[in-house]
Amino acid sequence: MRVIVYAEDLSGRRDHGHYSKPDLASAMDIFFAPGVGGHTLDRDGEDTLDRAEVEALFAQERRVTFYNADGERVVISADPTT
Repeated sequence: MRVIVYAEDLSGRRDHGHYSKPDLASAMDIFFAPGVGGHTLDRDGEDTLDRAEVEALFAQERRVTFYNADGERVVISADPTT
């Protein structure tokens, strides 16, 4: 199942990413690669998430929103055109 990824960029460049990946695993590999910081359910960084939890949330709703260590929002959703 192809997914659509939106990745917010708060670095000042405002270079938000919006692209598709062939499946959830390839999208998750970007954000949960070795050495990549923690992820949370909220922008304040209080509710931490691991890859398995993000995948479980996606399985329920076919969409998941989480935040990286810099507070940047990431949204992964099932591609409605497939």
